[in-house]
Parts: sequence; structure tokens; C-alpha cells
Amino acid sequence: MLKSFGQKLTQLLMSFLNWIDYRFTGSGSGMSDEEAINDPYEHYRRIRANGKLLRTHRNRGWMALGFDETQALLLDNRFSADLRKNAFLSKMIRLAADGRAVTFLDNPTMLNLDPPDHTRLRKLANHGFVHKSILALEPRIRELVNEYLDAVPKNSSFDLIEGLAKPLPVRVIAELLGLPEQDIPRFQGLSAEFLGLTAIGNNELMDIGAAAAEELGQYFDGVIAAKRQNPGTDLISQLLEVEQEGVRISTAELNSTCTVLLIAGHETTTHLIGNGIHLLLTHPEQMQKLQANSALIPNAVEEMLRFEPPVQFTVRSALEETEFFGKKIRQDQLVMAVIASANRDPDRYSDPDTFDVEREDVGHVAFGYGIHLCLGMSLARLESRLAFEVLFDRFPDMKLAEQNIEFVPVPLNRGRKRLLIDV
Repeated sequence: MLKSFGQKLTQLLMSFLNWIDYRFTGSGSGMSDEEAINDPYEHYRRIRANGKLLRTHRNRGWMALGFDETQALLLDNRFSADLRKNAFLSKMIRLAADGRAVTFLDNPTMLNLDPPDHTRLRKLANHGFVHKSILALEPRIRELVNEYLDAVPKNSSFDLIEGLAKPLPVRVIAELLGLPEQDIPRFQGLSAEFLGLTAIGNNELMDIGAAAAEELGQYFDGVIAAKRQNPGTDLISQLLEVEQEGVRISTAELNSTCTVLLIAGHETTTHLIGNGIHLLLTHPEQMQKLQANSALIPNAVEEMLRFEPPVQFTVRSALEETEFFGKKIRQDQLVMAVIASANRDPDRYSDPDTFDVEREDVGHVAFGYGIHLCLGMSLARLESRLAFEVLFDRFPDMKLAEQNIEFVPVPLNRGRKRLLIDV
């Protein structure tokens, strides 16, 4: 009874605060959550007209909607990524979670930590993501792309998400971490379910996410214990070696680092590949430009990240009362850095709602900014570039099959559930 009451109270409160935002602050457009998932850009375009930094009661703080505001927020050490430092928010999240474990509070990853802990863990994880080391993976990644596409029958339809966009990046990150190939289907499903923990207020997704987090934690505990006894040349073994040389890292921290590398190391790339191909197939004139000149593909990847970022927003909490872009931000208020809005700021980009693979100075915040800049961005760029190159070479006449496009239900992420392609 108490559990049901907590859920209902949270949902009622969120609905009321959403109405206040719509009626009084201009930070709500009146759109439902489902509408915002299907087309968040129209939502952000509409409310951005009311200002680039808007008060929102639903999020107990503010929304940074402009490019400059978002970039500055992610650089400003007066705002924390560690939500444990915000006592009120932590209580509200736990109330909404209704007794479920909340990983980013109970065992935060480097994504949810501030210096010095963030600095220490990031330095350790950097061992496997040096740019030169990532570039050396190109032959192996190209081999894997071809391997997955070999399974696609000619003159057929196939699901690009299940056939390539999902298995490719998870296979690459699994090999980097030294995980057994037979385990890939297991943690591929768990990592997608894990993201349900971010859907505060959606009881079904949070239940699934909590179960996935527990299973992933147990899985990595076993992997770490095995590699302590029998280390290899993989990234987990490298982290254990550094630990033995005197660098402080707890088992819990190592476990959370493995989890974030696995999930962030492939979920973003899965959506980047799926979103990118869908954009190209619905903008055939842009596809033709890439097919005529493959040298444009790296710039096209940046435009895909700008136009349809896989991660739509991130959150910071004010550590103190401060002035920010002319607004008084009170201590413990949240500021949501809305990446999806910043990347379409008309003061930063000309014609921002047009997808243009030849766009100059694409610069975006799709990978974040500042000290939390995405660790795996070089790998994501490499995997997507190679996926597009091989796809264009093998299926030059591919077309979008007749279908209803559905998006993943977690607002944090932007990605297609499936994408049927005729080849």
C-alpha cells in the first residue's frame, strides 16, 4: 500500500509541476511525455522562444536551452554532476524509486562524480581510450562490420539496429574489456534495460533497470575476481595492474567503471548509427553527397550528432547560490543541460533545423563538454564512420522499408527501436 501511495504521489506532483511550468514559466509546451519523445525538437524550439535559461518547477530548477548556456554550465565547477550532494533531490529520487536501488546514488560512475574522484577514475579509464590506440582498431572494426553484413541476404529487408547498430559496438567494447564472446547477448540486453533507471517516475522501466543493474554488478564482480587470478592484456586487467601499483581504486569503483564503459561504450554508438542511417534515407540528397564523396563521412557523422544527439540532456546541481546568465540560481537547484536544444540554437547555427552533411563548423555538445567530455567519443566516431563506409559500398541502393518508426522510451536517449532497410 505504501509503495503504491509513493508512486501515485510522485506522479501527481510531477503532473502538477508540469502544469505550472506550462502556465507560468514558459518552460513547458503542454506536450505529453510521449509527444516529447517522438519529436523533442519541436518542443525545445517552442519553449526556447521564451528564453535560453528557463525556470522549471518540474525539474526543481532550470533548463539551459542555448548553446552558450549549455557549454558554460558543463564547464562551471559551481555546478556538480554528483547528485548525492543534493540532499533534497536524493530524497525525491529515492521516493520516486520506491525502494529500488538507484545506481547513480548508491554506486556512482565517473559520469556522476566530481573531482578528485572523477579525475582519478577518468585517468585510469583513459588507458584504453588513447586516440592512437583507438585508431589501431580500424581493421578489426571493419572486419566486424563486414561479418555482420555478410549475414544479410541479398534482395531482402533487414533490421539495421539488430543486425549491425547493436551488435557492432557492444562486440568492440566487450573485446576491449576482455569479456567472453558468449556473454555478449546477455549484457547487451542488460545494458539497454539498465537505462530504465533514468526514467524517474516510470515504475515499469525503473523495475527493469534496477534488476539489470544488480545483475550487471554481480556479473562484473565475477569477471574482476577471475582477472585478478588470471590477468590478460585487456582493459580490466590493465586497471587491476594499475591498482596493484598503488593507485587507489575500490572494487565497487572498478565495477562501476566497467559498467559505464560497457553501457556508454555502445548505447551511444548504436543510436548514432541508427539515427544517422535514418536521417540519410529520409534525406536522399544528403545520401547522394556521401556516396559521391566518402571524404564527407566524418563531417556527416558530426552533423548527425548535432542534429539527432543520442544523449538528449544531462543534469547539474548548484553547489552554491550563484549568478548564471543573468539568473539567480539557488543552492541545490538543478540545471538541465538540454543538449538536443543547444545543438539547434539558431544563434549558434544557421538554419539549425536543416540536416546538412556539408555544414561548416559543425561543433556541437553531443558528447558533452568540459571534464565529463565523453571518454569513448573517438571510438564512437570510428565505428560509425566504418559502418557507413561499408554499408554504402555493399548496399548502394538501400532504401527505407515501409514501417512505423518507434523510439526508445527513455527520454534521456534518442534512438530508433528498429530500422528496416531494403537492400
